[in-house]
Amino acid sequence: DAAAFTFSGSSPARCTTEMRSANNPDNDNDCSTSRRSAFARIAGASSIILGINEPTIAGAVDDDGTRGGVVLTPFNSLTFNYRGGGFTGLDASTLDEPSVSFQEFLDKLGSDQVEFVEFLAPDGDAAYVTFKANAEGEKQKPIRIGEGFPIEQHDGWSSPAFVVKAVKKRGVPYKFTVPGLEVYKNM
Repeated sequence: DAAAFTFSGSSPARCTTEMRSANNPDNDNDCSTSRRSAFARIAGASSIILGINEPTIAGAVDDDGTRGGVVLTPFNSLTFNYRGGGFTGLDASTLDEPSVSFQEFLDKLGSDQVEFVEFLAPDGDAAYVTFKANAEGEKQKPIRIGEGFPIEQHDGWSSPAFVVKAVKKRGVPYKFTVPGLEVYKNM
């Protein structure tokens, strides 16, 4: 029971609900100038003109995650574009004092065994941790966090700020100290 559809002159007749089939109100075949079909024609023509194609399967498949033989990570990919991804932290052999590894520090931080952390200004590249008293109740002395500790690289990803964030998140007290300032406090 579709109404007759005719063209009068050069402009098509308007599409109305009466022109659609009573049995299938979603059928656009009864009205080739509906808004939906007009939009589809415009979108199709635009994509051809602009060269926009449907995404290909190859574009959606994850590759092996390497570029030029280098494995991509969030630190060396275009996501953050950090440089110096090969830096693995402080080398303990350069220190002339006792130290604990950064991994040991993190393990003890995670198991709530850290009492206090002191970072030396300006960047916090040197940090001393005081662990909680041992099983015998002996108070621990501060010790340098050494092997693997992230020192500041202003053009890279390494920074003691990540350590400060971890310490703060755990609720462990910390402070930044300017070396040599203690002399002036006692004057």
